[in-house]
Amino acid sequence: MSCSDSKDDAKLTPVRQYCGTSDPLGELPWLKEIKTTIEINANATGGQIIAYKYENEDVFWVDDCYNCDDKLVVVYNCDGEVVCEFGGISGQNTCPGFEEKATDSVMLFNNVEPESLSSANQK
Repeated sequence: MSCSDSKDDAKLTPVRQYCGTSDPLGELPWLKEIKTTIEINANATGGQIIAYKYENEDVFWVDDCYNCDDKLVVVYNCDGEVVCEFGGISGQNTCPGFEEKATDSVMLFNNVEPESLSSANQK
């Protein structure tokens, strides 16, 4: 067995748990539905679901229209309840300081086209 064997790597890198599961996209019905909706609606820019730790709880940043003007980004808790909202036509920010307080970000789902990521970074 080599050092790069996946069994050895699994022991060295513990699986992160979100809301009591290592597969929140498959085991949290409301989050699975959001992911499926993003995939079905596959607009030109795609979408992302990012897990964070925020104020001692697991949360999920959902951007279902990456880099779209006036699009509302929503952060949900484990029960699918809205914790924060950002953007939209009114420029909402219901969680000031989220960027500073949110930790342990992990991309769970990303179907954003590389061109969209490049143009967003240039803004």
